[in-house]
Amino acid sequence: MTGFFLHPNSKEEIIDSYDEDIIVTNHAGFIVKASQISGRHYGLKAKELLGKSVYDLEKKGIFSPAITPLVLEQKKKVVAIQTTPSGGKALITGMPFFNELGEVEFVLSYSYEVEELLVIQEYMKELENEMALAKEELSLLRKEHLMIEGLTIENRSTRIAYETARNAAALDVSVVLYGEPGTGKSTMAKVIHNESVRKNGPFIEVDCETLPEAMFERELFGGEFEQKETGLLTLSNGGTLYLKGIDKLSLHLQGKLAHVLKERKYIPFHGETALPLNIRLISSSESLLTTAVSEKAFHSDLYYLLHIVPIHLKPLRERKEDLSALISNYLTQFSTDYKTVKNLSNDVFNQLIRLDWPGNVDELKNVIERLVVQSNTPIITANDLPPEYRNETEDDFSVIHLGGRTLPSILEDVEMKVLKDAQERYRTTTEMAKFLGISQPSVVRKLKKYIETE
Repeated sequence: MTGFFLHPNSKEEIIDSYDEDIIVTNHAGFIVKASQISGRHYGLKAKELLGKSVYDLEKKGIFSPAITPLVLEQKKKVVAIQTTPSGGKALITGMPFFNELGEVEFVLSYSYEVEELLVIQEYMKELENEMALAKEELSLLRKEHLMIEGLTIENRSTRIAYETARNAAALDVSVVLYGEPGTGKSTMAKVIHNESVRKNGPFIEVDCETLPEAMFERELFGGEFEQKETGLLTLSNGGTLYLKGIDKLSLHLQGKLAHVLKERKYIPFHGETALPLNIRLISSSESLLTTAVSEKAFHSDLYYLLHIVPIHLKPLRERKEDLSALISNYLTQFSTDYKTVKNLSNDVFNQLIRLDWPGNVDELKNVIERLVVQSNTPIITANDLPPEYRNETEDDFSVIHLGGRTLPSILEDVEMKVLKDAQERYRTTTEMAKFLGISQPSVVRKLKKYIETE
C-alpha cells in the first residue's frame, strides 16, 4: 500500500491498494480514505464513500453496525460482524490512531467477507492435514531406508499397515497378512523379514494352495538334518517361513503345525530325534481366519498361535493414491526396460484410475507393460487400451450435450469434471492447484461448491 499517511490535514483520497478493503475515518466519523475495493460489501464504489459520515451510513443500514463509534468509545481495537445491505456477513476490525493528547484522531478499519474467511479456514485445514501427512512420511524416512520392489506407500491405510509391519518385525512374533490376491502380501512379508533380527537368515515362501496335501507334510518336516531330504522347517532355521494361503491347509496339517509351534520343536519325517524350532512364521489369507474358526474350518489352536499381529492390505480400488503412484512407477520402469519414453494421455490415466483392478498390482503391472510395448506413439491414448479395459460410454469433452442448457451451466459441468479428474490424479489441493493453474484456495472453494451440490 502506498500514499497512506495519517495526519490531521489529510485530504480525502483513495488508497493505492487493490487487495485489502481498508477505510479510514476521522474523529468526527467522516471517511477520509478508502482503498480501491472499499464499498464492495455495501454495493458502493470507493469514491462514493469518501466524505460520508459513518453515522449517516449506519442510519441508512449500509454499515450495521458502524465500527468507528465503537472504537472511539472503547479507545482500543474492536472486532465485529457487520451485516451488509445484501444480507451478507463481513468481519470488520477497527484500530484507533491517537494524537499527542492521547485522543483518537483516526480509525482504520479493514474487513473480510465471512465466506472468504471460511475459504481461508478450509485452506488452513488443508495445510494442517498436509503437514500431518508430511510428518508421518518424514517419520518413515527417518527410519532405516528399505528398498523392496513393489512397495508403494502413498495411501494412509498402506502407511498404517507398513508401520504396523515394521513394529512387529522387531518383536519376532507371528504375523497374519490379509488381502485379496495381488495386494502385496508377499512383499509385506519380505519387509517384515528384512526389518527383523533374522534378516541375514533365509526367507522361505510356500504356497499352501498349490502344494498337494500329500506332499506338504514331507516338504514341511523333511528328513533327518544330516540327510539330503531337508524339510522347510529346517531350511528356514534362523530365518522366516512364509506360508501363503494358510487358510487352504487341511485341518489335519493345521493340527500338526499347531503342535510344532506350541512345542517349539519338531521331529523330521521318518526321523526319531526332535530338532529345535528356530523360525519366524508369517502367514497370509484372503479371508478372515476368525470367520474360518467360527465355521470350524480352521484350527482354533493354530489361530491363537498365528494371529498375534494381523495386518490388512486393502485392494487397489480402495487405494487411489497408491494406484496413481504405481501407474507412474510402472510406466517409468517399462519405458526404461524397453528403451523408450511413453506417457499416458489424461483420459487414459483417468480411465485406469476408475477401474476396479480385481487382480490388483499384478493386473496393473501387466496392463502398463502391454501399453508401453504396443503403443506406436509417445503418448498412450484410449485407442491403445486393450478392449476389455475401454469404457466406450465414458463422457469426454469432445461431446457436449446442450439440451437447451445455458453456457454457464455447461461450463460448470466441464469445470466439475476437470476438478474431479484432478482430485483423482493428485494427492493434495496444492498439487491440484499447480496442475490446474489456479490458486489453492480457489481449488478448495470450487471443490466445496461441487461436493455440496452433488
